[in-house]
Amino acid sequence: MRKPTFWIGVIQKVARLGRPASTAALVLAALSALAAGLLGAAATAGLGWAGAPALPSGAAAQELGATVFPGQRVWGGGDAEPFTASGDGEQTVYGFADYWVKHTGETRDVLGYARGARDRLAAAGWDVHGDVTFSSEVASETPIGTATFWATRDGLVLSYTGVLWGNRAAWDSDGAASFQLSRSAPAWLPALAVAGGLLAALAGWLIAGWASRRTAGDTVRTGVVAGFGGMAILLTVAVAVLGGLWSWQPDRPGDEVIWLGLRALTGVPGVMILGLALVALAAVRLRAALPAMLVLAGVVAAAGWHPPAAAACSPSGPPADPAPADVAHSRVARVYIAQDSTDEQRNYAEAAISRVWGTTSLWFHHDPEDEEYRYAYCDGGELIGDSGMRVPYFWEVGLSSPGAFGALVDEVASMPGVVAVRHGTER
Repeated sequence: MRKPTFWIGVIQKVARLGRPASTAALVLAALSALAAGLLGAAATAGLGWAGAPALPSGAAAQELGATVFPGQRVWGGGDAEPFTASGDGEQTVYGFADYWVKHTGETRDVLGYARGARDRLAAAGWDVHGDVTFSSEVASETPIGTATFWATRDGLVLSYTGVLWGNRAAWDSDGAASFQLSRSAPAWLPALAVAGGLLAALAGWLIAGWASRRTAGDTVRTGVVAGFGGMAILLTVAVAVLGGLWSWQPDRPGDEVIWLGLRALTGVPGVMILGLALVALAAVRLRAALPAMLVLAGVVAAAGWHPPAAAACSPSGPPADPAPADVAHSRVARVYIAQDSTDEQRNYAEAAISRVWGTTSLWFHHDPEDEEYRYAYCDGGELIGDSGMRVPYFWEVGLSSPGAFGALVDEVASMPGVVAVRHGTER
């Protein structure tokens, strides 16, 4: 067993290691601790989210759908990643599963039905936040009525939206009653993030104090360390604050701005910040920074690595559906239609795709020279010869959530001219 004097000596050495050399160095050390703490919290939070429970499935999902939409056919559901890109790709949002029902006479009373759904959820133990919000645009050429509310329970966030569009063509959707189901932060995640943040903050303080003493009296090295270190600190704080505020959505739990801010520090911004910090560390002592620089270079190389191109192929028809594990979180689908289909059949099929509440975009592809043909038929490989001239055309369809695929299949698979509906893999 170690004697108390041993641990006292260790503490004294650590204290000397992290002692800043001046008042300016003290300020830089404090800011370094803040930035390092944010990065450490982001890293541990990322690990925590990877272990977050899946969204409800099976009987639990059916029970929830029946609570909100009793007696109706509920579409959607399924799982989703903890975070995903928004529909326009400009924000990071919590991954969600869309649930919806097609409009009936009952659901077209969007305000009354939303209030009923709110009351049913409250009776089932959900914590409903605020009252139902209703808005309408009666002066519009296409009148819109929208009712919304949100509720939470057992680590889940439910955002309800009922929409009614007026003056729609007979083949168009006039809206839906729907809700999005996403995770909230698991109860243990804050403790994990705080622990990671505190450890990283301590490391940041110690390294900054050590660096200030190593460069004391050397104006050039001090300037390099302060310049690159300051940029790393500024970028860390800016990305965390602006990333959280930019992606946060109203009528959602308030703590989401924290987790979205930490999420923003991962990926490319995190690599840039670490690169700046390593340049500053190398100016202090190259040998100390070299191992970390090699690790960072490996991470960058791995992130930029692309697998070898798939083998060329000569397709004779639509591909087989990918393995379920490969498309469990995919938000891409393809609808294949025969080349000899009529214009009317294509128009009907396109209208049917658009009617599905869970579709967000669709692009029609008919040119075999189009790069999308390679991914639709050969997993990215080249099409051999003129084989692309003989295979079906297709739409690439964006889905709001992975579970919307089943509704797309139900809507279009049996239509004249349509030969297949397949999952697509995101790239």
